[in-house]
Amino acid sequence: MQPGINKTLFMGIVESQRSGESVDGILGNKVRVIQALKGYRVSEDAIILTWFARPIAHERIMDAGTGCGVIAFGMAIREPSIRVIGIEIQKDLAHRAARGARLNRLDSQVLIVRGDVTKADRFFRHRTFDMVVSNPPYYEPGRGRINLEHEKALSRHQLMMPIPLFFGVSGRLLRKDGRLCIIYPASAAGGIKNALKETGFRMSRMLWIHPHEGAPAGHVCMELLLTDSMVSVSEEHLFLYDQSHRRSPYARAILAGDYCSG
Repeated sequence: MQPGINKTLFMGIVESQRSGESVDGILGNKVRVIQALKGYRVSEDAIILTWFARPIAHERIMDAGTGCGVIAFGMAIREPSIRVIGIEIQKDLAHRAARGARLNRLDSQVLIVRGDVTKADRFFRHRTFDMVVSNPPYYEPGRGRINLEHEKALSRHQLMMPIPLFFGVSGRLLRKDGRLCIIYPASAAGGIKNALKETGFRMSRMLWIHPHEGAPAGHVCMELLLTDSMVSVSEEHLFLYDQSHRRSPYARAILAGDYCSG
């Protein structure tokens, strides 16, 4: 074993990693996630959403479609007093997320549940969550090539979690003035805004994510409030690279998890 490596952590990684999997450091190695070598793997979208969502002390948060658990883990180390329930329908992903919670010593703070997010309002009490956060499937069936690897296909396409249905379930699970935070293609933002009219949500914050200054946004993070009151919308912009094709300092800090307390 190399000098400086924590023996307990090293043994935890060895015990957690299985054939066909990797254990990867995320958020500047503040957390580790267990991922399939072939299958859906953590993207920048999830890491940016982890930064965009702002957990408040002692909140109860649902990570809908938690995948390997990266958003749940990142939020938990950012605010140690919160409790996060990660829901994942895919057996292998849910199992990796549960093992990841133990690997990161977050199993007292993060609970992984295997289940269908679109039915979550049937097995969780209504009005019990302060925030629902999700990096949902982006593509509607019939749009975009369906990936031949089933795990990637379910994660990228709305095969199991149609957005209108997801909004309805989230609205029943959230307390009044609760928040729903998602990331979505910027080109579909108009459709999201139209869908809000019948959901009880109001747009609160938007973060437009651009490849670089002068380029159109590729994705947008949105915070939606479950409220009857009028809400003023705050809009910001994040540029991932500078004109020299280097990471912008702001993006570099976000991806390194410099905002985290852990």
